[in-house]
Order: sequence, then C-alpha cells, then structure tokens
Amino acid sequence: MKRIALILALAASTSPAFGDDRLVAPFLPPEHLVLEVIANHPMVTAAEARFTESRAEAKLRKVGDHDTLVSASFARRDTRYDGNFTEWDSTISRGIRLPGKAKLDREIGALGIEVADNNLDDARHQTALLLKNHWFEWLEAASMEAIDRAALATWQQELAAVRRKAEVREAAMLDIQEISAALAGAEAELLASSARLEETRSALLLMFPNLPLPATAPELTSPQAVPLDSGYWRDLILSRSHELKAAEREAARQMTVARRSKQDRLPDPTVGVRLFSERGGEESGVGLVVSMPFGFGRRAAISDIDRARALTAEAQSLQVRREIELVADRDVRQAASAFTVWERAAESLGMAQAVTAKIRRARELGDRSLTDVLRTVRQEQMAARTELLARARAHDTRTQLMIDAHELWITPHEE
Repeated sequence: MKRIALILALAASTSPAFGDDRLVAPFLPPEHLVLEVIANHPMVTAAEARFTESRAEAKLRKVGDHDTLVSASFARRDTRYDGNFTEWDSTISRGIRLPGKAKLDREIGALGIEVADNNLDDARHQTALLLKNHWFEWLEAASMEAIDRAALATWQQELAAVRRKAEVREAAMLDIQEISAALAGAEAELLASSARLEETRSALLLMFPNLPLPATAPELTSPQAVPLDSGYWRDLILSRSHELKAAEREAARQMTVARRSKQDRLPDPTVGVRLFSERGGEESGVGLVVSMPFGFGRRAAISDIDRARALTAEAQSLQVRREIELVADRDVRQAASAFTVWERAAESLGMAQAVTAKIRRARELGDRSLTDVLRTVRQEQMAARTELLARARAHDTRTQLMIDAHELWITPHEE
C-alpha cells in the first residue's frame, strides 16, 4: 500500500529522453532543438519572406517612381512646291521628385524594414508560445494517464485481495461488487486519458514535425516560485515586446506616409530635352520640355486617406500597448497564484495519502470497514489529479512568463 501511495504521489515515471541538455526545467526540450524548430516553422518562414519584401520595398522607394522616358518620331513630308522632306524628333525626359520627397521615401522604407523585422521576431515569439501550449498539453495528458493507470492498478489489487478474503469467508459478495464498480470506473478513466494522451502527442507532432519526441513524456517536477518582483517582469515584457515595437513603428511609418502624401499634393514635374530636325535638315534644334500633371482633387483625397490611416495606426498602437500591459500583468499574477494553488494542492494530496494509510491500518485492526477504505482511496486519487493539474498549471504559467519576457527560447532584440 505504501508503494501504491508513492506511485500516486509521483504521478509519472522519470524519462531520460533529453539527457543533460536542458534549459530552465528538465521536462522542457533542449534549447538548440527548440530554436531550430521555431526557425523552420511556417509562421516564421512567412515572416522572413515579408522581411525580404520590406527590404525590396525600401529599395523601390529609394529609387523612386519615375523612370527615364525616351520618345522618337520619324516622318516623310511631301509638299506641292518644295518637294519631299524627311523630319524627325526625339525627346528624353524624366520626372523629378521635389525637394524633401526623396528623404521621406527613404524614411518610409527604413521604417517598413523595422516593422517587418519586429514582426519576424514576434512570429518567433508566437511560435514559441504555440510550442509551449502543445508541449504542456502533452505532458499533462501523460501524467494524467500515469495517475489513472496507477489508480487502475490499485483497484485491481483491492479486488484481488477481497476475492482472496471471500474464498475464506472473510469478505462478502457485496464488497466484491463495490470494488468491481470502482474498477470499471477506473478503466473508463484510463481509456479516456489514454485517448487524450494520443491526441495531444499527435497534435504536437503535426504542428512541429521536426521536433523529436521521446517515447515517454518527461516528468513534471515540483514547480518553483517566480523569482524577483512583479514590476521587474512587467517592465521586461513591455520593453521586449516585438508586437508593441512593430505597432509603434507602423504608426510612425503611416505618419511619414501621410506627410509624403501631403507633399505629393504638389505633383512632380517632368523635365526633358527635345532634339528635332525639320525640312530635311534645313531646320534643327534643341529644346527643353517641361510638363506638370493636373488632378489636385485626386491627390488631396489620397492625402486625406493616408492621414486617416496614420491616425488609425496610432490608435492601434495604443491599443496594442494596453493589451501587452494586460498580458504582462496577467502573466505575473497567474504565475504567482498558480504556484500558491499547487502548494495547497500538494498539501492536500499529502494529507489524503496520510489519511488513506491510517484508514487501511485501522481496517487491518478491525476498526474500519471496507467502505471507509474505498472512500479514502477515491479521495486520494481525486487529490492526485488535482495536484497534477495544479502542478502543470504552475509550470505552464511560469514558462509563459519567461517566454513573454524573452528569457526562454527567444533572444532579446537588443542583444
């Protein structure tokens, strides 16, 4: 019975799957594998492509929208009195950005690269959180399956013991039926937990096929309290949030685009040189060609649109800041409260195990009935499940805090 109680307390068997290459907790995958898996995830690959696109867009803005235009014409004239003449003309022209526009275009391109760079880092962050979620779902399911398997073994041993007593008329048939009912319930719980274990493992493999998994899930060890004060973690999350940085740089980019559109209300002129030859070469010359497009109403409307987009991006940046502040406060509170909840759950499990041991001893002495033993065993098994869920929750929230603070699996941008 002491061995069974120990199995319930441990809730899972130790797995040497990852060796000594660990980061922060022994049940997490090695850091070098995690970084490789994150780098190859489709979300990160797509963000890298968008970063390459932003660099190309910056180059395009630096070059400008104007191309050099070359036009030419050739004509053969037939006059009534002067005979035939060959005439031709050629024009080389190019649009010229007015002063200040090229500088703003370069600023827009540079800001676009910053936005894409931070979005790339945020894609790594989101991928790390996705991996964390699937990983802990798998670990929790494996530990729950181990608890249910140990509970089934407990009821099987109880049933065998009662049957032996029934053979010598020391137990009634009702006792066998009562334990058989508990055994059937334990079998159903084990089937459900086994199915969930297979489901979580398949989901983890599907989302991260490049991550090698051990045959047995690592054990969820006892959690530790979150170090340092809450203000430290909150400031760290806010200062390292790439999502917030991307939103702020996007607001700055949109504001610069609005300034550029305002300047573009005065259109760029096109300047060129015209070469011509008329009346078979009797007249030739060189001329300066200048053209200016019209359409001030359309340009004013575009400027108003870009101004509205800038105000929208600015408001969205403020909203993102509030959301990140909420995430930071939530991470700190949940990590602290989850550890406290686990401490109470662990105490409850320890007391339940002690009560079960005493009731079993009292029954051996004839002071307690089988019903009392069955009741305490069920309470102990429920306490073991509660402790497991609290333990998994404590590790999950602590890992979430460290990922959001870029202390785990994500390199801080300033480094």
